[in-house]
Amino acid sequence: MLDVNFSKIDILDNNIVLSESESHRIEMTQRAVNFCDFLESKGISYDYCFKHPEVSGCVDYHEFDKYLGDDYFVGKHLLLQERKGDKNKYLVIADSSKKVDFNALREKLDCRKLEFVKEEDMESLIHTTPGNVSIFNMIYDVNEEIQLVIDQDLLNASEVAFHPLYNGMSIFMKPEQCFKFLSFIDREAMVIPIESKEKMIPAQKKLGGM
Repeated sequence: MLDVNFSKIDILDNNIVLSESESHRIEMTQRAVNFCDFLESKGISYDYCFKHPEVSGCVDYHEFDKYLGDDYFVGKHLLLQERKGDKNKYLVIADSSKKVDFNALREKLDCRKLEFVKEEDMESLIHTTPGNVSIFNMIYDVNEEIQLVIDQDLLNASEVAFHPLYNGMSIFMKPEQCFKFLSFIDREAMVIPIESKEKMIPAQKKLGGM
């Protein structure tokens, strides 16, 4: 297990009473900040870090175009497994504008029909919950139960966005830095073209599935 210390904020003033949701946001924000510091300490760079409302599905992301232009992708993360048999597991990362064609994906992976990993299994597998899944959670897959699958299109972007272990923040990094992270944790990715059933309107870039 990698020695990564994700500390929490200590609330020292007993006169301050925070709601459960406020305490959660503070704790998770600090976790994300610590993780970003950890990446930098290992020479893994990112270009932008944005704090935004927590997302569990897709939200409009075009407000950041003034910083990023239009040559970026936002990673959609799908934690999947086979329905039967060995139940091989996959973390599939595609452009958020794609509605992934599961049948075409299954053929490329040469596997059985796919389904989403159950919420109760996410914690034990990669220490996360729905809406928080990220490429960075692979750091917790110490038993190497998950095969990482990356959409070939992501490699063509100047920037790719991921959650730093918290869906209330996003960092944008160059694709090569993603692979530098994977090299650091000694993991490889299967890079394949991932087909979409249909395309969303390009002007409405979205952040989803993370």
